[in-house]
Amino acid sequence: MSVERGIAIAIGFMMICVSIYYYFSKKPVTIYNNSNPPRIDQITNIRSYNHATSRLMLIYGIVFIFEGLMIHDKLICFFLVVLTVMPGIVIVIAIYESVILKKYLK
Repeated sequence: MSVERGIAIAIGFMMICVSIYYYFSKKPVTIYNNSNPPRIDQITNIRSYNHATSRLMLIYGIVFIFEGLMIHDKLICFFLVVLTVMPGIVIVIAIYESVILKKYLK
């Protein structure tokens, strides 16, 4: 296994670990590392909100693992991982802001 494929799989497993933490969290979570999550009184259903955020991160992690397992060419794997990280996180943020926050914020 190449280093590129290993890194893709490792990133995927880290994202899945984050999603598991989000799924079982009793307090509101956020995908942003440097900001506070919404307050408890701002969310309509904390459990559903955390589960939706968890599913988003789970899908993001599965994409990385899929790339690491299915793409055997080092260069293609590297570029796909870079494209998944950079524009991919923008897509994740857009889904979080436009779907999850709109649905669960009061």
